[in-house]
Amino acid sequence: MESNKNKSSYHQLKRRSLALLLVVLLGGSACVALVTLAKTPKDTKVKQAQPPRVSSTPLVPSDYQTSLHLSGVLKPAEQTDIAFELPGKIAWLNDAFIEGGIVHKGALLARLDAFDYQTQLLNKQAELALAKAHLSEQLALADVAKKEWASSTHVTDLALRKPQVASARARLKAAEAQLAQAQKNLSRTHYYAPYDALIAKRDTGLGQVIKAGQPLGQLVNLHYGELHVPVANFDRPFLPQLPASGVTVSASEITRTGTLTRHTGQLSDTTRMAYYVIRIDDPYALHSDEQPVYFGQFLHAHVAGVTLNNVLKVPQEWVKNDTLWLMTPEHRLVQYPAKILRREQSSVLIVAPPRTDYQLITHLPDYPQTGMLVRSGADHTQLASKGDKQ
Repeated sequence: MESNKNKSSYHQLKRRSLALLLVVLLGGSACVALVTLAKTPKDTKVKQAQPPRVSSTPLVPSDYQTSLHLSGVLKPAEQTDIAFELPGKIAWLNDAFIEGGIVHKGALLARLDAFDYQTQLLNKQAELALAKAHLSEQLALADVAKKEWASSTHVTDLALRKPQVASARARLKAAEAQLAQAQKNLSRTHYYAPYDALIAKRDTGLGQVIKAGQPLGQLVNLHYGELHVPVANFDRPFLPQLPASGVTVSASEITRTGTLTRHTGQLSDTTRMAYYVIRIDDPYALHSDEQPVYFGQFLHAHVAGVTLNNVLKVPQEWVKNDTLWLMTPEHRLVQYPAKILRREQSSVLIVAPPRTDYQLITHLPDYPQTGMLVRSGADHTQLASKGDKQ
């Protein structure tokens, strides 16, 4: 009996415990629900993506003077093979008349033995004196004949000795001409430098007997030299009007000034380039304090070319597929078809866009598109590759 009571009390206690547990669980759930409802709701708004960043620089057209960098070999403008006009024996040679020697204009280079020509000169002087005496004699005889025949009505020219006088006059003229020739021949026994010259070679020696016209050597004119420079066809439209002075010519630490004078009228068979000539006065600096340049020396030349109006000069890497990227005042990308006028080293010259209020893009975003909205960043002086991180 007592045992049944104990079991009944146990079951009642168990039911009460379960009920209490259920109440606790329901109360906790309610509290959690109340706390959850009481919390401030989260901001579910998605953050809006910003436009890609670009770098740009102002678009400033200007007038630009082109330049051409040329090079070539300095050559003589004039070479002369020298020779005596008379035969004879070489009696004297200038000490500077050797290969590589330099002589000034008017310097005596060589002299022939003049004995024969001096003798001829004396002979012609004597013949001239005889011719003068003969003419005087004929004039005196003619005067006498004129007086003797003064009373005669019919007198011939022969009686008056007119033919004899004319013959004597002609003989005198011939004697004068022969004397002048003898004097000229005597002067031709001396050979003088026709200009400031470099002795390129000498083909004679002291005591050598030569014929008329036999070469003595070769002279090179030092008054000026010519630098022959090849110019490509795409550079020719930018050459200045000829002649063009103020051309800078240099080699190592030497700098001289020249004049672009002319086109040679020929194209290279291999390169199809045109050759132009730059004149350099006094290349060996005989009459100045400048440093000399030498024939056969390789020289560089800088020529100021024509001026291009309203152009942009930009680095080559800014132009992709003949296109420039610009930014409108509304910060949108625009493609500009670049009309390339000239390439100079790492830069290109293009016709400036008609809109000057645009900005020139120097740094592109990933996958640029015409009309893309962008935002400005720091200016760049060099175009970055697409996709580079800012």
